[in-house]
Amino acid sequence: MVEHEGTYLIWLDFNGLGLCTQELEDLIVHKAKLWLDSGRIFGKCGRGFQRINVACPRSTLKEALERIAKVLPADTVKFAS
Repeated sequence: MVEHEGTYLIWLDFNGLGLCTQELEDLIVHKAKLWLDSGRIFGKCGRGFQRINVACPRSTLKEALERIAKVLPADTVKFAS
């Protein structure tokens, strides 16, 4: 996750997974069942990123992040304490 600077949109960095853009979008949309903003719509620098809106109830955000965590390889998921 890229640290935010006063916005309700957070960039999630999936570049370490080695997935192409389509594989990442399939993972998020079809497996995690979420609709996030694909970084590809922001140009080359956005590849490998997904943008999530955190202006929602904490329970909604928690569920979304848990869905993402479930579809990722276990050794790639890191939660801040």
